[in-house]
Amino acid sequence: MSSSPLHPTTKHYIHFSITPPLSDALRLRKSLSDALDQAFGATSAAVNIDVLWLAEDGKDVVLRVHPDDAPKVLAAAVSSLDNGPRLSLVRESPFLPSLAVRGLGV
Repeated sequence: MSSSPLHPTTKHYIHFSITPPLSDALRLRKSLSDALDQAFGATSAAVNIDVLWLAEDGKDVVLRVHPDDAPKVLAAAVSSLDNGPRLSLVRESPFLPSLAVRGLGV
């Protein structure tokens, strides 16, 4: 019986900056759903995306997705061609606290 200190996670966390700022999490989810539909089709538009944190100034957001869906969400968000908010990847990780580390060159 082998034991591992690190277990595979069933969550993946993504920190995006938003331009122009957005104060409505529902509008953000709709924009992401539209981007997924545009890039990968209607089935991918139903990906479960949890908005964990939206900054008060609307310039940053942290999302939680399944690890298998993370590449699609990242690709759709940064390549979206619609008139919705522009999302830029700040950091992504399977470990939520690592998103808070800035300026370490990691």
